[in-house]
Amino acid sequence: MPESAARLALTAAVVCGLFLCGCTGTPEPMPSQPTTLVEPSPAPSLEPSMPVTMAVSPAFQELRATLELFAREKLDEGASAVLIKVKAGQQEWSHAAGVRSRAAPVSVQPGDRFDGGDQLRTMVAVSVLKLVEEGRLALDDPINTHLPGSVPAGNPVTIRQLLGDATELPAAPSPQADTLLGLLVERLRGVPLETSLRTDILSPLTLDSTSLLVPGSATPDDVVHGYVQLNGETVDVTFPHVRNGASSVRLLSTVEDLTRFQAALLEGRLLAPQSLVSMKGSVFAGYGLGLDHWEDHCTNGSYYGHAGDVPGYGSITMSSADGNRQLAIFMAYPPQPIAPQPSALALEMTGLAQVALNSSCRFHFR
Repeated sequence: MPESAARLALTAAVVCGLFLCGCTGTPEPMPSQPTTLVEPSPAPSLEPSMPVTMAVSPAFQELRATLELFAREKLDEGASAVLIKVKAGQQEWSHAAGVRSRAAPVSVQPGDRFDGGDQLRTMVAVSVLKLVEEGRLALDDPINTHLPGSVPAGNPVTIRQLLGDATELPAAPSPQADTLLGLLVERLRGVPLETSLRTDILSPLTLDSTSLLVPGSATPDDVVHGYVQLNGETVDVTFPHVRNGASSVRLLSTVEDLTRFQAALLEGRLLAPQSLVSMKGSVFAGYGLGLDHWEDHCTNGSYYGHAGDVPGYGSITMSSADGNRQLAIFMAYPPQPIAPQPSALALEMTGLAQVALNSSCRFHFR
C-alpha cells in the first residue's frame, strides 16, 4: 500500500490496540514539556476557569500514551514540533514536543502559537452567521449583491456556497472563497476582519493568544516555525508568505484557544440555535458551513471541527457535538515540497483524532 496509507493503518492499529484490547502498559513517555491536567468549571462561562489538579484515570493514561507515541513517531520522521490538547469529560491534558525553530532550537511550550490555516474558516463563518442573525444579509444572497464584481457576471455564487465545501464551488471562485468571505465581513461591518472576530469571538471567550497576521506584521517570538522543500533547500515559510490563490491573512492560535472556541460554539454560546444548526449542516452531509463532519461512534452522531493544512503546517481540531470530548493536534511538518493536494500527514492526524475520540467513549471519564 502507499506509504501514507501504511502510516495511517499503523497509527489506527496502535490506537485500536491500546483502547480495544485492554492494554494496561503504556509506552515510556518521550522527553517533553510538563503536561497539564485541569478540571474546568462545571458551569459554562465565558471566563477562563482556574486549573485544579485532579487524579488521572487509567483510561485517560492510555489515551495520553497513544498521543505521546504519535508525537514521538512524527518527530522521528522529521517533524520539528507537535502540540496536543485532549479533553475527555473533566480530564484535560496538554503536550508539547520538539522545537520552535530549526535555526534556534528552543523547546516548544504547550501554549505556543502556530499557523491555524483553514481553521480560520470556522471563525469567519461565525461572523457571517451573526450578520445573518442581524438581518444584514441572507445565506442565499449572491455574493455579487454585497461585493459587486467579485465573481464573473452570470455566475450566481451564493454566500451559502462560499461557506460550504469548496470542492463543490465553480472553478472560478473556489480558490478565493475565504478571501471573499473575509471581505464580506469587512464591507458590512466597516472594520478590519480581525476587529470583527475580536468582537464576535476572541474577546467574549478571552482567547488572548489568537490573532490575525497580515503581510508586514512581525512574527511573535512564541510562534512555531514551518518549513518546506524548495529546489532541494529547506526554506522557512513562517512569515511572510502568501498562499497560492488564497488570502494572505493568517490565523495565529494555540491548541488551547482552538478547543475553547469549538466548545463555546457547540455549546451554543456564540450563535443562536438556528445559526448553529445551519453551520452543522444536514445529518448526512460531509461538510456544513465552515464546519467539517466525522462520524461519532459513541453517539451515532457527528464530530465537528476543521483541519488546517498549509505549507509547513498541519492541524486538526475535533469535538463531540456537546464539546465534552475534544482533541486538537498541531504539527510543524517535516520539510516537503509544496503540493496542491492535502498532505498525507494531515489525513493521518485526522484519522488518529477520529479513532482516538471514538475509542474514548468505551471508558467512563469523570
